[in-house]
Amino acid sequence: MAEAGSTEYLRKLLRKADEHCSAGSSDTVSTFYRNKPSSYFDDIKDKHNNIMEPYLKDHGGDPRCPINGRLKGLFFNVTLQGGTIPHKSPFGARRVKLPLSEVFNDSANLYFADFYCKRPRNHLRRSSQMVSRRRSRIHYVTLVLTRSGSDADRFCQQHLLKLDPQGNRYLSKKSSIYKTLDRDAVHVEVMYTESVDLTNRDLTSTPTIGQGQSTPGGIPKTVGCSICNVV
Repeated sequence: MAEAGSTEYLRKLLRKADEHCSAGSSDTVSTFYRNKPSSYFDDIKDKHNNIMEPYLKDHGGDPRCPINGRLKGLFFNVTLQGGTIPHKSPFGARRVKLPLSEVFNDSANLYFADFYCKRPRNHLRRSSQMVSRRRSRIHYVTLVLTRSGSDADRFCQQHLLKLDPQGNRYLSKKSSIYKTLDRDAVHVEVMYTESVDLTNRDLTSTPTIGQGQSTPGGIPKTVGCSICNVV
């Protein structure tokens, strides 16, 4: 169970997420996907024996997110666009995919960690422009997937909210069927806390959008957004 000091805050944040996502439906999904620049995967092959190892979570998102700077993992996306994995990515030109059945099995636990949107890069926009863009701003739901009994799992038991693997709206499994949220302008991201062996896995090329890579240190949560800020 999460610590008393953070439990109520996380519960309020989850209620915010549930409220915003209640109008969404669900997509059947079978794959985790992760995009990074080619140099990232080259480094793993050349210097890390093809093992993609978890690293410390940055300080992006909600500043009170319990995993910021405290838990190691690998971020994967699960959100589909039009029922398929997005053709482009803002995080890099190469993509690796993992079958959900390989990592989200009966020995895994799922936790809620964060709900946020990213503040605009141009902080000098007028408030009227900010208001007009607020409804279309992309929100992110952050989940953590652990191996039951691991050090990461014990951390999450103490600091996060455990989700029912069959009954939550963000990423669920029933038998061999996996479902994820289908909600306009909401992305579900999953931090997986185990290493991944890239041997015999296909790396595919994808076009990039935006800056084409993640921002070092992460992007802080938007202050004042009524959708994802807890009052």
